Amino acid sequence: MPHKHASGSTDLALILLGENIPAIGPRLSSRDDAMHEARRFMKAIDRLIVQAGVKSYRMLMLRQPDGRFTLLIRGGKVTLEALRDMDELLLRRFQKASRCGLFILTCFFEGENGMECLAVTEGLGAVMYTPGGYLPVYPR
Repeated sequence: MPHKHASGSTDLALILLGENIPAIGPRLSSRDDAMHEARRFMKAIDRLIVQAGVKSYRMLMLRQPDGRFTLLIRGGKVTLEALRDMDELLLRRFQKASRCGLFILTCFFEGENGMECLAVTEGLGAVMYTPGGYLPVYPR
């Protein structure tokens, strides 16, 4: 996902779904922006994992120069920047919530009843797995 989303926002949201499975992603101002962004990164994940023939991938957190974090997905020789500008508090909450190893990359938007999650409203998101829920953090 880009540094600045279609709405100009870099806000991220985190919620727990079902049996405490975290869903995380950018928080955008409209449903259309969220749908566009979610489809864009779903295609990027598809290119990384399916089309490139990557059998496995690796996820890690990279510390940005400003102290925030970026979630990277690496498969073969390709690296996908999945989330950017995650602050340390959200990172800690995400790490704690994703201890089961599963999480969903999706998008959020401001709906009529507050924040809505595309994984819930549209079934749109990428289910990711990292063994043991471990996401190593690397300095820049």
